[in-house]
Amino acid sequence: MKALPHPHIPVFASEGGVLRAESLRDYLLELREAYTPYAPVPPVTLYVLSERDWQTLVPYPYGLAFQRSEGGRLSLFAPLTYPERLLHRFRETLLPLGPPPMEIPAFLDLNLGHEYAHALQAAWRLRTGARWLDEFLANYLFLLGLARARPDLAASLLAFCRYLSRLEPERRSLSAYERRRGDLKSALWFQAQFTLKAQELLETKGDSLLKACLEAAPLDRKKGHGLLLALDPELKAWFAAFGLKGAP
Repeated sequence: MKALPHPHIPVFASEGGVLRAESLRDYLLELREAYTPYAPVPPVTLYVLSERDWQTLVPYPYGLAFQRSEGGRLSLFAPLTYPERLLHRFRETLLPLGPPPMEIPAFLDLNLGHEYAHALQAAWRLRTGARWLDEFLANYLFLLGLARARPDLAASLLAFCRYLSRLEPERRSLSAYERRRGDLKSALWFQAQFTLKAQELLETKGDSLLKACLEAAPLDRKKGHGLLLALDPELKAWFAAFGLKGAP
């Protein structure tokens, strides 16, 4: 693998992946600038891997980017190319909605920023231990950074989420989401709901939620849920729609 040193986002790229790795790093560096006014942003190592290298280093199926925190080190993993089997799953899931507002690989690349937000959650002690709440906060943090760094991409993300919100998954309860029981359709629908609600909070409350979370860190499920309701009591009805009537 090729090493591309950098003080903020060092990169390791599989053969043939240097240009893609540099492009993804530039995108993450733009996001990073939006977060630095709030708290120190630690280095996050980016791996851009071929399927062969991925299988050597990663115990997950090849294709979807993810974030890992181990021993105080923050890492992001992204594929060198998206496998056809993954793209086929997306196309099949989205078929009832008609053509998406952006190409699926571009959407997946965009969501590397969501994984970067997860890395910041770990660094800033904003993980709550509740999957649904951590995903909601990650979507909020990602959208906040994207809207400041790349408003054009934030508009594209929101358009895609409005498109995804038209999906009709069988499982719509937060309890099912918490147990990770669901298919791609359910996962995409929840991410869309979280992102669109995060946009409402950013429009009405600005960055108040992030500031409150940082002040209250380290978070847990009860504290994180309480911060949301304190910021916007109307969220209680929104949570109830997903089958969550009180703090977890």
